[in-house]
Amino acid sequence: MTYKKAFTLAEVLITLGIIGVVAAMTIPNLIANNKAKRLRSQFLKSYSTIQQVFRQMEADDVSLNPVDYKRNTSNGEFYKTFMKYLQSPFDCGSSAGGNKKRTLPCYDANLTSTMSPYKNFGGQNSAPYSIFDDGQIALPDGTLLLFENNSGNNFIWVHVDLNGYNNPPNRWGYDLFTFQFLDEELRTMGDKGTSYNVKTHCNINNTNNYNGIACAHRAKTEPDYFEWVVKNLK
Repeated sequence: MTYKKAFTLAEVLITLGIIGVVAAMTIPNLIANNKAKRLRSQFLKSYSTIQQVFRQMEADDVSLNPVDYKRNTSNGEFYKTFMKYLQSPFDCGSSAGGNKKRTLPCYDANLTSTMSPYKNFGGQNSAPYSIFDDGQIALPDGTLLLFENNSGNNFIWVHVDLNGYNNPPNRWGYDLFTFQFLDEELRTMGDKGTSYNVKTHCNINNTNNYNGIACAHRAKTEPDYFEWVVKNLK
C-alpha cells in the first residue's frame, strides 16, 4: 500500500490559530507605528512649509513685525500676507473683532460656536478659542493653519492642525502644534525664549487649558515622540 504524507485537519487548524494569535499581537503595533510615522511626516512637512514662507517674506523685505499687522485695519491681517506665499490656499477668513461664522474645512473660533473646541494635551479642557481667531488657511493636503497675531504683545503664533479640523482628535500635542515667530526666527513653541515651556505645557498631568501648546518642541526634538503619543493618548 502507498501512503501520502499530508497535514491533518487538526494540524491545519492549530497552525491557523497560531497565525491568528501572532497577527492579533502584531497588527495593532504595525498600525500604530504607521500612524505615528504619518503624523511625524506631516509635522515636519508643515514646519518646513511655514519656515519657507517666513524666509520668502524676509527675502522680499516684507515686514515680519507683528505690530505692522494690526487687526481689522486697511493693511489687513498678517495671515493674508502669509497666504500669498502658499499654493492654492483656501481663505477661511478671520473672526478677530467680529462674529464671522466658519464652516468646514475651517474652524469656527467663536465663543458661541456649536463646533467642538480643540482639546488640550490631557484631553480634559478646551483650548482657548481666542488664540485661533486671527485668520485661518486651509491647504490642499488637508492641513489647517490658524493664526494668532497679537500686536500688543508683539508675537505671531502659527498653529497647525496636521489633518484638518474635520479629522479628530483635534488635540494639542497630537495633531495640533504651535510655532512662534520670535527674534526674526521661527521656533517650535517650547523652545528657549518662546512663550511657554515644555515642562509645564506639554505635561500629561497638567489640566491647564494651554497645556499642549509647547509640545511642538518635543515633536521636533524627540524622534519617538509620536510613537509615544499614539500609544498613550486615547
